[in-house]
Parts: sequence; structure tokens; C-alpha cells
Amino acid sequence: MTTFTLRCTGGFTGPAGAQTRSVDLAALPQDQAQQLEALLQSCDFFALPDRLGKPAPQSWDFLYDLQVEHGGHTHTVRYYRDAAPPPLQALTDTLLRGRR
Repeated sequence: MTTFTLRCTGGFTGPAGAQTRSVDLAALPQDQAQQLEALLQSCDFFALPDRLGKPAPQSWDFLYDLQVEHGGHTHTVRYYRDAAPPPLQALTDTLLRGRR
């Protein structure tokens, strides 16, 4: 079983407070679950460090916390989207679009 929990905080033009999206692959249609699984593998998520920062974050930058539970393992990465590798950016964008 694989679950994603994406939490977004920061910025000052979006909705107030943290926004959280949770996705359970078992509850998705097969094609959507396969897409998210492929994105998870392409970013080698469980090998990423706990934090992906940037040199000078601004108050309007969104900060993401992505927790993934997969095969008995749990890993959380805190990152700014523009400091993340492209495959993690693609995974983030897909989760934010609500492709579930």
C-alpha cells in the first residue's frame, strides 16, 4: 500500500493556512495509481534528504512537506518546489492538480 500526504504552507497570495492533500493509491483507478507510482520511482523519493532548501527563501515561497508510506517504509521530505529535482516537481504538480 502506498499513501501520499502533501502539505503546503507559506506564500501570501493563496488560501489562508496550510493546505493538505492525501492520496491512497489503492483508492485510485489503475492508470492514475501507476502514474503516481512511476513519478515516485523516477524521483527516487526514499533516497532524497529530509530537507531540500534554497539559499534565500522568500516570505511568499511555498514550503512543501511530502510524506510517503510505501512497503512498510515512511519518508518525509520538506522542500521548496524550485529547489526540488524535476521528478519531485512533477510529482508535486500531479498531487496538487488532484489527479487521484
